[in-house]
Amino acid sequence: MASMWRQLVPQFLAMMVIYFAFVIVLEAVGISGFVPRIIVALVVAFGYPATLRRLGRAPPAWQRD
Repeated sequence: MASMWRQLVPQFLAMMVIYFAFVIVLEAVGISGFVPRIIVALVVAFGYPATLRRLGRAPPAWQRD
């Protein structure tokens, strides 16, 4: 269990940094609101792990059998 947390905490932190970066970019171009932030959150939540799997860089906890 602790091993899984050690694998995933850096990934979750990276996802949060990506999320906030996208939100800052949206605010800079004048797009604000709840729905755009939810869309960004969903894109990051599903896209980041999928991208890492496709690139072969996913932690063992995210790799599919």
